[in-house]
Amino acid sequence: MANLNQTDDTEINIPFRFKRKPMAIAAELRPDWKIMSLLMSLQLSSHGGKSSLKRLHVLNWAIRSKRFGEDFTRILNDPSPLFGFGIRFEPAFSRAVDLAVGAGLVTWVGGNRLQISSKGKQAVTTALKDKELMEQERAFLQTLGKSVTETVADRVLGNR
Repeated sequence: MANLNQTDDTEINIPFRFKRKPMAIAAELRPDWKIMSLLMSLQLSSHGGKSSLKRLHVLNWAIRSKRFGEDFTRILNDPSPLFGFGIRFEPAFSRAVDLAVGAGLVTWVGGNRLQISSKGKQAVTTALKDKELMEQERAFLQTLGKSVTETVADRVLGNR
């Protein structure tokens, strides 16, 4: 084994530095983005600020990218069977739901539905004042309005 204290003629005589650089993390992977998308979905696209978790997963999937949103809008208006259409239930979104419940932004109602709390309404109202914050997601949810019912979510998921 080589002795680390010994040097030979191949010694590096140039100063060098190590710098920590920030790692880019896609917005959809950040919990704060997911929590705000949850709050916006409940505020802008849910009746009475309530929704089932499966419906929220459908909306979360649809707002993740422009392509997913376009696909989702297309299938909403197409009564034909949805062969080969798959929505991904995202574990990170479920964790964001748990964080939002823990923070008091949403509450479970009846064991299987989430409802936005007054604290959650205040947070989303403040966020909606910033016109540039989550601009595409907000526009998509406002366009959908309350049209994505539990029945529509079941149909998209292939349950009906």
